[in-house]
Amino acid sequence: MSLKELRQPAGIAERPRPVTGALSPVPRVSVVICAYTMERLHDICEAVDSVLAQTEKPDEIVVSIDHNEELLQKLKTELPSEVKFVLNQGTIGSAETRNTAIRFSDGDIVAFIDDDAIAEKNWLRNLKEHYRDPSVMAVGGRLNSVWRDGRPGWFPEELDWVVGGTYKGHPEGRTHVRNLIAANMSFRSKVCDHIGFILTDLGALGKTARAGDETEFCMRIGHHIPDAIILYEPNAIVYHKASPREATLKHLITRSFNEGRYKGKSTRIYSALSQNPLSTESAYLRYLLSTAIPRRLRSFYKKGSIVHLGAIILSIAVVGAGYLVGKVSQTP
Repeated sequence: MSLKELRQPAGIAERPRPVTGALSPVPRVSVVICAYTMERLHDICEAVDSVLAQTEKPDEIVVSIDHNEELLQKLKTELPSEVKFVLNQGTIGSAETRNTAIRFSDGDIVAFIDDDAIAEKNWLRNLKEHYRDPSVMAVGGRLNSVWRDGRPGWFPEELDWVVGGTYKGHPEGRTHVRNLIAANMSFRSKVCDHIGFILTDLGALGKTARAGDETEFCMRIGHHIPDAIILYEPNAIVYHKASPREATLKHLITRSFNEGRYKGKSTRIYSALSQNPLSTESAYLRYLLSTAIPRRLRSFYKKGSIVHLGAIILSIAVVGAGYLVGKVSQTP
């Protein structure tokens, strides 16, 4: 999908919440948008507009800003008065920016979208309906990649995770999953009182994408909360913008290496939380090797098949190299 094809819709104190006990049949929802740079000012405003246009209105919208007082003041003049703002003055990065918003929010459910994303009008309704089941602790949705200048001809849908999208090979229907993707995820706020907050040494730092913070957090939910359900709902759709800088071979290599490196670096952490910590990655790799690559080989004569095949193989190799580097760099 290209951006032109998408019609745009018009130091905080802790707030303890009970770990046990039933929530209201209609829980309060806080929607959080994390931001860090003036370069995305227009994108942030579009993200907020899409949340305000939801068929299921959120109880509050929180914009959490990572160490950027100028952006904070600018957004206060650009966005409606009902939007709440909070400034992360702790550890720099996306993880603590999310944690700051969680501490600030009042909702029984905290839902996140990225500052360069647009929520489909029924996004929140489709997330929220699942929380009627008390076993559901977290729900996430689909991320449709929106290319500002059109999808590059060499870039296969199997690698959409590189630009923050739901990739081909991901489960297509509603299903239980190991972890959600931070650009379109929600969870009961009370889980933080039970398992702690998002680790701050795994998340992204500005434009530097790192992997593992939401994966580890979701795995911690599953490990510490018996019978917890983490659910993927494909009808909860967010459109995630892919910038021109991401439509390059350099970005593919860098993002693939970082993905592998941080997964390798986090193996010890993951292994303490699950008997099969890389089940999702293993299933995806099997899909690439058994389905995506053979399909490209059989249709090598079709336009784009060979370059798609090359991109997939390159990404697999670079992720593997990053994983080995991450494993070696683990501290005892």
